[in-house]
Amino acid sequence: MRLVVLIPVYSNQAGLDKTLSSLAGAEGAFDVVIVDDGSPRPIQAPSRLQDDVAVSVLTLPTNSGIARALNHGLQRILEQEYRYVGRLDAGDTVAAGRFDQQIRFLDVHPSCAAVSSFVDFVDRNQATLFRYRAPCDHSGILKRLHLNNCLVHSGSMMRTSVLREVGPYREDVRGAEDYELFLRMARHYELAVLPEVLTRCEYSTSGLTVMGRRRQQRERLRLQLRYFDIASWHSFYGVARTLAAMLTPHPVVFHLKRMRLH
Repeated sequence: MRLVVLIPVYSNQAGLDKTLSSLAGAEGAFDVVIVDDGSPRPIQAPSRLQDDVAVSVLTLPTNSGIARALNHGLQRILEQEYRYVGRLDAGDTVAAGRFDQQIRFLDVHPSCAAVSSFVDFVDRNQATLFRYRAPCDHSGILKRLHLNNCLVHSGSMMRTSVLREVGPYREDVRGAEDYELFLRMARHYELAVLPEVLTRCEYSTSGLTVMGRRRQQRERLRLQLRYFDIASWHSFYGVARTLAAMLTPHPVVFHLKRMRLH
């Protein structure tokens, strides 16, 4: 099996059901590994979505945070012979052909560690709230990484050989573990973004990203300083932009994102 899809989840059975329904219609053969991060009511999932899509549920005894949940899943995954790990969060859905396109890209570009895509952020009724676009080439991504994480994590696919080499998620970078991992990968490998919408991510004001926005911004600033390049003006701009974002209320940020859609 070349591909495994990794999904962490905490107390979001309805969102997971939506994601699994989307995967049931996805192309190709792959496995799904779900990590239940200590949900009070244990997460349930079928053992198989279709003949060539098997599902495993790993359960943590207590809620430990997304980085530890992801690493728990990766530990199982990296013990096996998967070539690629696709990421999704509970509530996300995939466009037709997402996995095929990302696998083909990674097959053709062996120096690329991870590939993501443009992403539509949607509400619980699947109405599009805003579209996230990013630089698609490695050079543009490197510049943007000084500002923020421009690869949407749950829209990404990563090479398992690189994960074995650079190591798993850092659990001491809460809310920015994906940003730190991509920064680490970018030191030795290329990153890429496919210029079309291949994933629809559920966006809720009660979700992890919004509720943890202040903590995430603090962690982003720490990473920007850790990976600071004094020879690049993008590093200076990135730090200044994060400081400004920390002073900007979320409703203003959300309004600006919505404006980009139109």
